[in-house]
Amino acid sequence: MVATRSIAVALALMSPSALAQNGYSFTTAGESMVRYGVAPTQAAMSCASVSSLATAETAIVSARLIPAADGVPEHCRVTGLIQPEIRFEVNLPSSWNRRFYMHGNGGFAGETPEFASRPLHRANALKMAFATAQTNTGHDAASEPLATFAMSYQKRVDYAFRAVHMTAVEAKRIIAAYYARATAFSYWDGCSTGGRQGLISAQRFPQDFDGIVAGAPVLNFVDTVIQSLWNGQVMVETPVPVAKMKLVADAAYARCDAKDGLKDGLMDDPRRCDFDPARDVAQCPAGQDGENCLTPAQSAAIKKIYDGLKVDGKPVHFGQPIGAEAVGASSMTGVAPESGWNRWLIAPPNGRAIQHVFGESFVRYFLPKSDPNLDVSKFDYAKDRAKYADARALLNATNPDLGGLRARGGKILMYFGWADTALPPLMAVDYYLKAVATNGFTTPEFFRLFMVPGMFHCRGGVGPDRFDAMTALINWVENGVAPATLVAAQVDKGKVVRTRPLCPYPFVARYSGSGSPDEQASFACKAPE
Repeated sequence: MVATRSIAVALALMSPSALAQNGYSFTTAGESMVRYGVAPTQAAMSCASVSSLATAETAIVSARLIPAADGVPEHCRVTGLIQPEIRFEVNLPSSWNRRFYMHGNGGFAGETPEFASRPLHRANALKMAFATAQTNTGHDAASEPLATFAMSYQKRVDYAFRAVHMTAVEAKRIIAAYYARATAFSYWDGCSTGGRQGLISAQRFPQDFDGIVAGAPVLNFVDTVIQSLWNGQVMVETPVPVAKMKLVADAAYARCDAKDGLKDGLMDDPRRCDFDPARDVAQCPAGQDGENCLTPAQSAAIKKIYDGLKVDGKPVHFGQPIGAEAVGASSMTGVAPESGWNRWLIAPPNGRAIQHVFGESFVRYFLPKSDPNLDVSKFDYAKDRAKYADARALLNATNPDLGGLRARGGKILMYFGWADTALPPLMAVDYYLKAVATNGFTTPEFFRLFMVPGMFHCRGGVGPDRFDAMTALINWVENGVAPATLVAAQVDKGKVVRTRPLCPYPFVARYSGSGSPDEQASFACKAPE
């Protein structure tokens, strides 16, 4: 029991938190983000005086001046509590550019401001003179790992949307008082859960942010996590050693790599791939299992994951993409190479897959009345999904009507890796198409989707995964320059080995026929054939 709890805490605190965003915001800011005519503003009150800004609902726990260090300017760090348990942090640079930057959470959230890469995101924004904020979404993952916090309905609401909204409101109130000037522009930056938070802010609270970077959003949260449980059960019933994914990857890329006109180790759209593991990978003789073949059961299990959960023969959600089996930079660390299926779908030694753990925790604790003892092996996918209607209403960010954000001039830049194995990438395409149908053919004037070939969850993978969406978004919001492309880089051992343009959906990058296929200048965005 103790070991199980330790694993749960590690998953809750480590894996998702590292994925709150892709980590490359502001990387091109020095060369391309001009100050856009917003004059720097100085503090109008002392840092210690911020404590006086407390209200009946918002307590200021501390306010202390942090001296300049390592390129991060002097700033006032404010920690606070919004009733009942929403902890937040606001950072106020002594010289402010009148912009507000808030970054998102990962997984089931509950992170502290100092956890994992969160200080780096804060530091990067402060270096650009942004005021920053972050929240734990109303619970502490150390004491309430995974979805256990959802036994409290208040915490469900806070996690779903209230914590981000209230933190944004209170942060901007504190900012306005500290500088005696209102925020000129407000920005959101997040991936995974952070992407969902950004979209739900656009849908529920369009006044909160002028620009939103929504990376790999878990927008259909409920169906995604229920399918995660199903994926986990499929792979437990028929284990596939991670070493065998090389056989699958080699066969898949041999069949489909060149379908986009260039054999380069990338699939620009896995939907074009007709790979079948039972047909295209060597099959083991009946009754045998070997390193260089798949058993019929293993081929069938992999095919199930590709197809996704079905009930009565009808798809419930989108399956996982072909092409993510390959070994690439880890989505967890961004560096150590591993198969995209490793850890997310295929359990590590003496452990369980992340999708499986997340799915189990969700179905137990997000019932109308949580049931920690629910036997998940008996989950009825035809009947039990309906029990999570309340969770859908709280968590899902699937409303395609973005008229409120559009009316106030807001912008959304969404991205998703085609080789994501934490979430189904087609979920993003489906939402974008519904948004276009709802908001009209001019939707790209305020909302653009960039699909990233070969990228795992939020980052990593077999292709260029490093791109600065935030600087592009700022230029769009403040200068009206919509991003025609995003330049992405692939880095190996500290060196850039490939660059590619990312194109707004449905356009794709096509090789011009001359020049290096590893240089973005050799490609142009074109309509798919």
